[in-house]
Amino acid sequence: MSERDPLWVSFPRWLEESGLPEFLVSQLGMESWLIFRKLVELDCDFNLTPQWFPFQVNDLTRWTGLAVSPIERTLTDLEKGEWIERANTDQDVQTCRICTPLEVPLNEAAIRENLSGKEVHGGAFILRYYQNQEGLSNVERIVYLYQMLFGARFSPRIAEDLEEIANSYNMGVIYDIFNEAHLKKAKSLAWIKSHLKKVVETEPD
Repeated sequence: MSERDPLWVSFPRWLEESGLPEFLVSQLGMESWLIFRKLVELDCDFNLTPQWFPFQVNDLTRWTGLAVSPIERTLTDLEKGEWIERANTDQDVQTCRICTPLEVPLNEAAIRENLSGKEVHGGAFILRYYQNQEGLSNVERIVYLYQMLFGARFSPRIAEDLEEIANSYNMGVIYDIFNEAHLKKAKSLAWIKSHLKKVVETEPD
């Protein structure tokens, strides 16, 4: 089997090695991990970084095969346990976000060790939901955005490019361009660099 990116494309791989699946099932029942995992997938699909996203209970029933009643009960339990937050719960389209920093049974060192087996190499990648991003430096924030968009592995040249981006552009502009790349499913750092350059060139003196 080929090596997998420890972040995975649509689901943060580290969550499966955090002890959370077993813990949720033991505390809330078999359906809890299935539902929580689907909510995480939705967040990764909608958002470059963890934010609010829309969902419908009817969609969850179709995707998981569970009835409405256990889904609604599990959503309430996940919210009480502070794994998720919800809004608009009285409407067909609710909004949700995954709580960050996310409480999981294992510490970061144990999680990274679990990710360092034959199939997945656990590196110095940032764990989505685990860390609070406010304490990161500008360069670390750019690395985080890159990893959320493209995955954990990158070359020394890309690391230099990310540092240059962090030191050359406004963080708000950088986030907007990375987010646009996420929405448009852009697949290269070159796309981001060219669009950052265009923004600077069109700014008034």
